[in-house]
Amino acid sequence: MIDITRKDFLKLSASAAAATAVASAGVPVSAKAQSFAAPRAARKTLIRNADVLTMDPKLGEMPGTDVLIDGGKIIAIGKNIAAADAEVIDATGMILMPGMTDGHRHIWEGIEAGHLVKTNPKDYATYQTSKKKIMVCMTAEDHHFAAYLGGLQALDSGVTTVLDYAHIQWSQDRAIASARGLQETGIGGWFGYQISHTPTYGPGDTVPMKQADAEQGAMGDDAHFRTADILAKEVFSDSSAPLRLGLCMSNGAFGAPIDKVKAEMERMRGYGIGMVAAHSHRPNKQFPAGHFGARGSGIADLKDAGLLGPDLHLSHGNGLTDDELKMLADTGGMICATAMGEFPYKARGLPGSVHGRARAAGVAVGTGLDVSVALTQDYFENMRCAFWNLYLDPEGVALAKDYKSADTLDFTTALGAKALRLSDETGTITIGKRADLVLLRTDRYSFAIMGSLADRVLNFAQLPDVDSVWASGKAVKRNGQMIGVNWATIKARLHSIQERLEAQTATINFI
Repeated sequence: MIDITRKDFLKLSASAAAATAVASAGVPVSAKAQSFAAPRAARKTLIRNADVLTMDPKLGEMPGTDVLIDGGKIIAIGKNIAAADAEVIDATGMILMPGMTDGHRHIWEGIEAGHLVKTNPKDYATYQTSKKKIMVCMTAEDHHFAAYLGGLQALDSGVTTVLDYAHIQWSQDRAIASARGLQETGIGGWFGYQISHTPTYGPGDTVPMKQADAEQGAMGDDAHFRTADILAKEVFSDSSAPLRLGLCMSNGAFGAPIDKVKAEMERMRGYGIGMVAAHSHRPNKQFPAGHFGARGSGIADLKDAGLLGPDLHLSHGNGLTDDELKMLADTGGMICATAMGEFPYKARGLPGSVHGRARAAGVAVGTGLDVSVALTQDYFENMRCAFWNLYLDPEGVALAKDYKSADTLDFTTALGAKALRLSDETGTITIGKRADLVLLRTDRYSFAIMGSLADRVLNFAQLPDVDSVWASGKAVKRNGQMIGVNWATIKARLHSIQERLEAQTATINFI
């Protein structure tokens, strides 16, 4: 693992700041200094006469309403608000909704979107093998670019809060570069650094698959916790910033002796962070007694070890039983289902996505995109899948019959924010909350004009309808265009990186 000194870190930060200034001036930025122009500063803004889908149960839907934002927060909601010193945006005929939440996304995967897709199941079955190759070929510079690109893709689609499950940033320089790239986009949420694995192979090597599996499946070590130290103290030192540090459990934790799992989780929680995340899958064969996963999906094992809590966030969880959901509800745990990506799980004998059952059980639950490599960035499509996925199982069918459109939107707004421990800050259009907002155009001929605002957004909105996005009061998208972003330049850079990575990964052979 590559360690960097504090001096190296400060150099990296200085070069990043310098590169941001260059990018702001419109000058091309070199590969070694990859920071980009930050979103415009937060300013007092009056959004006039919008049809407001607040997702706040006390406020509901408010047609023809003004929303005033200042200092990064929503400071007034009402009719005919006076604000002479504010930028005024005429939103007549448009829908203003909360910025959306994504509770589980591998942000870095946007750099290889289309390399594998779920509509080619046999090819997609090589996902883990592909990941083992690309993780040793991507440089720190690649990770910075990938995180920046992934953050922009999320914001462009109206997602202002994300849990980035960063699971291949195996060295300090890669992890720090990735964290910085995501920070620079202005998105909020959690950078979830996974405490896990140090591969020993690289391009040109022939490696036993058993060795590669063992390395990827290892528990975290001191080197990874040194990376967590730097991330906590240097990169994410402001615990009130929109984007914060979370830590993800190692791949090796599931199936490990529970005392080792406890040691890892207690060390992670020792940083005082608010988010400990893990993938949750029911094993094909239960692990021995005294191991994480000895019973069901392992929730009872964590409970008996005193490891459940309001900071524990699980992704997927298709195999969670009603008893396990109750344990999570009783301890304040959180879940994210990735409904679009989980449709194929049925072929493995798993139930449909858990979000419907979890919500009914009182668990804070949201939804997310998961694999950016394989699925559309149009987040409205993912939202719709959260509803259709309910029909995969009898329990979901029974739940769906009483749903309204707002119940499905809840997974990516108010409830989605609660499932990220951020409901006091975002998820609804409420005075005092962060100004994470999305303004939708509705003039496209196939954007329905009948129905509630929730009906119209859930069933008819598409990414091209996203006119404007504010993240913590900063405008990152206006008039359908990302601010300070040259997509042509980014795409050219992306193509160059993809060509190199494709060539390098082809030289790695697993036997």
